[in-house]
Amino acid sequence: MDNTTPKSYAETLREFLTSLPVKKKCCAYSVKDADLLGTMPADERPAAMLSAAERCKCPACLPHFIARIFLLYGSVTDPNKRNHLEFAFETDAECAALETLLLEQGISGGHTKRKKQYIFYLKDGEAIADFLAYIGANTAAFDFMNTRIEREFRNNINRQVNCDTANIGKSLRAAEEQIAVIESLIASGAIHKLPQSLRVTAELRVQHKQMSMKELGDAHEPPITKSGVSHRLSKIMDYAKLTGMNS
Repeated sequence: MDNTTPKSYAETLREFLTSLPVKKKCCAYSVKDADLLGTMPADERPAAMLSAAERCKCPACLPHFIARIFLLYGSVTDPNKRNHLEFAFETDAECAALETLLLEQGISGGHTKRKKQYIFYLKDGEAIADFLAYIGANTAAFDFMNTRIEREFRNNINRQVNCDTANIGKSLRAAEEQIAVIESLIASGAIHKLPQSLRVTAELRVQHKQMSMKELGDAHEPPITKSGVSHRLSKIMDYAKLTGMNS
C-alpha cells in the first residue's frame, strides 16, 4: 500500500521550476545571477536585480531569471483555495525592482508589508496564470486556470442553491401566514365580505396548502397567472390587516 502523501500544487511547481532545462549559455548566466541575489545584502539586491535583467541576451533569459527569483522568494497558494502568488522580500526596494521587471512584461500586481517582510503579490487569477506561463510553467498555468474555473463554478452553484433555499423558505413562510389569515377570515365569517374572485383564491389556498403559486393559478377556472394569484392574495392580506384579522 502506497502511503506517500500527494504533493501540493506549490511543491509540484517548485520541483518543475528547479528542474527546468536551461538550453543556452546566456540563460545559464541569468540563472546564476538570480541565485547570487540570495547571497548578497538586501540593500544591494534591487540594483543587482535590475542590472542583471539588463544583461539578459535572449528572450528566454529574463523568464529564467525571474523563475529563479520566484524559487528564492516566491510562493503560491493552492488554486482550490484562492488566487494568491507572492514574493516576500526584506526591503520595499526589492518589491519595486521586481514590479518594474514584471510590468515591462505586462504583469501587474500589488505590494504590502507583513510584519518585517515586504510582499509583492498577484491576486488576479489571469495574472497568476500569465506569470506562470511567462516563467515557463505552462502546465502549472493551465492547471491553475482549470482549477480556478472549477472552483468558481462550484461557488456559483453553492450560491444559487443557497439563494433558492432562502427563496423556498420565504415562500413557505408567506404561504403559512396566508393560510392562517384566510382560516381566521373563514372562522369569523368575514370571508363572505370579499369579492367572489378573492373568495375563490382564498378557498383554493386553504384547500391546497402544498401548491405553488403557479399550481394555484392553474387550479382556477379559468386559470390565472402566478402574478394574478399573488395579487389576489395580497388583496386578501390587505383586507385582513384593515379588519385586524392578521394579528
